[in-house]
This record gives sequence, C-alpha cells and structure tokens, in this order.
Amino acid sequence: MSVDVGQRAIDMFMSLAEGAATAEITFTGGEALLRFPDLTSIVNHLRKKAAEHNIACQLVLKTNGTILSPGIVDFLSEGSWRVVVSIDGTSASHDRNRKDKAGRPTHKTVSHNIAALHEHGVECVASMTVHPDNSSKVASNVRELLQMGLSRIDIGPVYGTVEWSEAKSLQFANSLNEVAVVIREETAKGCCLEIGPLYRESEHVGNALHDIWGCKAGSSHLAFLPDGSISGCSSLAMLIPKFPELVVGNVWKGFDDNALTHLQQLAQERQGGRLECQQCSTKDNCAGGCLAINYATTKNPLQPPSFYCRTISAIPEAWNAAWALDAYESFPTSEPNPSP
Repeated sequence: MSVDVGQRAIDMFMSLAEGAATAEITFTGGEALLRFPDLTSIVNHLRKKAAEHNIACQLVLKTNGTILSPGIVDFLSEGSWRVVVSIDGTSASHDRNRKDKAGRPTHKTVSHNIAALHEHGVECVASMTVHPDNSSKVASNVRELLQMGLSRIDIGPVYGTVEWSEAKSLQFANSLNEVAVVIREETAKGCCLEIGPLYRESEHVGNALHDIWGCKAGSSHLAFLPDGSISGCSSLAMLIPKFPELVVGNVWKGFDDNALTHLQQLAQERQGGRLECQQCSTKDNCAGGCLAINYATTKNPLQPPSFYCRTISAIPEAWNAAWALDAYESFPTSEPNPSP
C-alpha cells in the first residue's frame, strides 16, 4: 500500500466515523512491517486526523513476528498498540508450516521478538492457527504460549487452503475441552486469561445469538486494500481475486451502493435465509458461520462448512468446564452437547 492510498483510506474512515468516541485501526497484510517507513507515515497521518475528529484510536498490528528492530520497538512502545503475532505454540507445531523465504524455521525468531516486545511494555496477543495435523496438540500449544507470557490467545482453524476430515474436525472440537481445563487451572491460580473461542464473555453460549447473524462487515467494519479497493473486512478482502463482487468501493470514488447494500444484506441475514442453519440445535449460539470462511470453503456466504459447525457446537460444553458456571449463575447456559 502506498502512503497516498493509506492516507486516503484514513481520511475516508475518519469521515465515516464522525461522532464516534473510539475506533480500532488494524494494519495487516501480507506483512506490514516490510514497509515500516510507509506504515509510520500513515500512522502519523491517522493520529492527526483522529485528533481533528476527537476520536480515540486503538492501533493493532498483525505480524508474523519475524521482523523487529530497535526503531520498530520504540515506535510500538510509544503508541497505544496491540500487536497480534502469528505463533502456533511449540516449535514443532509452529515450524511445520511457518518458515521464512529461505525455508528456515521461524519459531526461535518469533519467540525472541515477542520477549523483546514484552520487555518494552508492548501488549501482545498470540494468533494460533490450527492446521489439521496439529488438531490434537491445541492444549499443549496453549500451555507453551502461556509459558511465553502470552495470556491473550486467539485459536482458529486454518480454512480455505486445507481440507478438514471428519476425524480431524472432531479432534479439534474435542480439543476445546482440553483448553477449558487449562483455563480452569490457570484462573484458579489467579491468572487472567483471554483464550478464544472460550472467552469469558463469549457470544457463543446462552443462546445469545438467537435469530442474529452478528457480522459487522460493511457496517462498522471496513478493509482497505493496497490498490485502494474497499471490502467489508480483512478476511473478505483476501478473497477478492476469487470473488470480485466483494469489492464495495474504492478510496477515490467512494462506495458502490449496490455492492455495499448486497454485502450488508448477506452479513445481516437472519436464520430464515440460512437454510443450512434452521434445523441445527446450536443455531442460537451461532451466527451462521463467518462470511469469509463460508465463501472460502463452501463458496456460499450463507452455508458454513461442517468443521465450523462442529467447532461452534462444542463451545458451550467447553465454556461451562472453563468458567465454572456455579460461580457465574447470572450467565445463561445452553443445552449441553449440541450437534451441528
């Protein structure tokens, strides 16, 4: 992304956010730190515009964690940054799929850079992507990340580039119960953890999503691409080469009203329009699947893949095990062991 496109994106988003008290701006890619000077120029412009609009901004950087320098550390430690680092747990699990351009493993470098960020007070979140081959190792990988001082961990299965067998998807779903044990043990020690998808304030329990899709793509969420195109979120943006209809405008001409309206209708479609979901016993704890995951796997935005359904269905039981509902009676429960 050029500085010009980045600044135009900021100008457009700040104008759309007029009246908001806060906004979250995420820099992702690709690898945003490959263009660090451009990143700093765009951020400086953002801070100026945010001050003009009286909007407090949370800045988020998504990175593979292989690039760090004293200048980058200083830059991140001086602002209100949250750094989301892709790290998959142990070196064996991480290095299986995360290598550098020369084919070398990256776990040692990423771990060292996370430690450096921690030393300088930079908030770090681990983004743990689970490959089917690692579906039985989720809990052990979580424990490894906790040992590294990462108390915020987002766990998600890889999608769109691999096939999940029934056995592997079941194994991943069952692994959430093992993660629940880790959460229970650590919170008993007084640790404060946020491990997704078993967040303490999870929306996937207590029938919280009854007749609600819940996707914010194209409404409160937007993604700006390097060529100036606009999509509903960064995950949808990655799919534009296959689904060009996901472009809803650009930074020079503004929105394509028809494309934006179509995306918003998909994102907010209720259960009546999601035929695959109507008979599902866990539908009230779900939002019909992530729009991007659906596109990438079933090619139908309203039809989630079976591995997603199985995962969401496993959350209420694991959540109960993690958070000791007898101590949180005010939070509603859902039926145990729902099936997709």
